[in-house]
Amino acid sequence: MRRVIFALLLAAAPATAAPDVDRLLSGVPDGRPEHCIQQRFIRGQTIVNQSTIVFERGYGRYYRSDVGPNCAALRPDRTIITREIAVGICDGDPFQVIDTESRTGYGTCTFGPFVPYKRPSAK
Repeated sequence: MRRVIFALLLAAAPATAAPDVDRLLSGVPDGRPEHCIQQRFIRGQTIVNQSTIVFERGYGRYYRSDVGPNCAALRPDRTIITREIAVGICDGDPFQVIDTESRTGYGTCTFGPFVPYKRPSAK
């Protein structure tokens, strides 16, 4: 069986996304945590802080991943690079944290489970 590896660069979303992320994370998860998500369905991602990344799937669906411990390098103004192996990105998969301007690498962290959310209704 041939294994295909894709390296993907995911740009950090602008800080203006934070209020929507705050509203989203105040909601209730919509289902059980998923072990893997397929990268092709992800429309964007936002690094919330050094422990949380939110992936937007579209149609009001999001996934929250609380990353492994000791990921102090993860910040909203940085970017992550993932390596997708056939099924997508999975809980426990490593990713690199980089600064896109200086191209400086800040280390490797790991994804936690991907908890699905639906966008809360605006009130």
